Amino acid sequence: MSLDFAGTDLAGWTDWILWQDQEGGALMPSGETGTALMDHTDAGPSLMAVGFKLTDLMRADLDQLYFDRVHPVCPMIHRRRYIAWAGQESVTPARACLQSAMRTMAAAMSVHWRHLADHFCLETRRLLETQWHHIRAISTDEIQLEHIQAWLLLAYSERLRVGERQAMLTAGRAFRLLQMARLYDVDAPADSSSPVSPVATIGTHHELDDSFADAEEKRRTFWLAFSLDRFLCLRSEWPLTLQEEMIRTRLPAPEENFQNNQHICVSFLPEAVMHNGPSNLSPFAECVVLAALHGRCMTHRRACLYGGPNAPGTEQHDFWPRQEWLASTIEKRLQMLAPCSAVDSDPMLLFAHLLAHSAIVFHSNTVQRQTASCGTLQQQFVSSAYERRASVAALEIVRLAKTVPLLSCLKAHPFLPDPLICAATFLSTASNTIVDSNNGVGHLLRVLRDVQAINSLAREHFQSLKLIDVVPCQGISLE
Repeated sequence: MSLDFAGTDLAGWTDWILWQDQEGGALMPSGETGTALMDHTDAGPSLMAVGFKLTDLMRADLDQLYFDRVHPVCPMIHRRRYIAWAGQESVTPARACLQSAMRTMAAAMSVHWRHLADHFCLETRRLLETQWHHIRAISTDEIQLEHIQAWLLLAYSERLRVGERQAMLTAGRAFRLLQMARLYDVDAPADSSSPVSPVATIGTHHELDDSFADAEEKRRTFWLAFSLDRFLCLRSEWPLTLQEEMIRTRLPAPEENFQNNQHICVSFLPEAVMHNGPSNLSPFAECVVLAALHGRCMTHRRACLYGGPNAPGTEQHDFWPRQEWLASTIEKRLQMLAPCSAVDSDPMLLFAHLLAHSAIVFHSNTVQRQTASCGTLQQQFVSSAYERRASVAALEIVRLAKTVPLLSCLKAHPFLPDPLICAATFLSTASNTIVDSNNGVGHLLRVLRDVQAINSLAREHFQSLKLIDVVPCQGISLE
């Protein structure tokens, strides 16, 4: 194993050597971490347990990596306020958990630090588990925002390093905490019948003049959890945890407003979905809207295809109106995301475009399955129209995927592989007659191969695509 730690100092190397001696000279292989699910306190040796210490220079490097690579796709931490308290000699337990989770995620998205990512993950889990029993004993108005953020980042890092099931277990902790803290009610009216004031539900540490940034950090924490809920559940079509009907939290504000504590009033999710005309939402907010639409598409598919003969929504007269509404809403969203040159420099904006196109492909697949066996002639005609739309969308995903190397796979959204596999699966179907579809699948496979080094989801999809007959003719190494 290569020990490539550019930028570390001599003290850091000394700590590394001591750690290697105590661990028998080897780190756990990253490929073996998915064999065990950790939802308990005995999570294995932590960094502290094996005598590893971070120097100030190492901490600064990880913090910089976090804001360079992680924050653009998980934008919930206010940088100036974090730096202000991160430099203190001692921090609160909640902040220690968040700091460890941030560095865990930074290590997971780094070449130089990735061999330590599993140990960072274990250390973060140790800190969080130590606090878990204390959290269960306190009232909801004492729940620290940093605890929720730490569990969320740990779930994201486990999705990158370990796999879907472990990330689901960890995300469940974050979801329950934010429900208890009522983060879904951040912008509820002051005279609301809510039993708890939405402004005072969470214990946080902030200056009086940071009121907007403080509320916005709560909003962003909630919407990051909301998106994670959708992305984790989509592939296996699991039931969603965070329901739209309960949400009274505005969509995320633009990054500049957040970081500069500049007040702006952003719409609620239902208003954004129904909005006509140019979008004024930030890339993060657009991703939230599209994640919500993906969730609605999944609910629509399950109601129509798996609900049973007596389940609500299975009747044909219910299926088609809802199908057309979703299709037109997704198409409208795509038009709002007009082609923008920033997609090759903004990983969240690129992911938003990919989500919009993959929603079209996903929605078309629902129609194909609905009409495959018993569709009328007219319905078969409509199904063909949906398939043509999906063809255009899949090829657009291939085009957008070509910007990933320009952006760097180290900065890609953790769930970037999902839209890619959605397009690849569609393009590789036996009934597909799209010109150069094999080339498209081959290109998507190359992107997944490049991303799989730091992303377990890409690794899973890459393995599944190796079975597609069109791949070998592209001259792509499957190793």
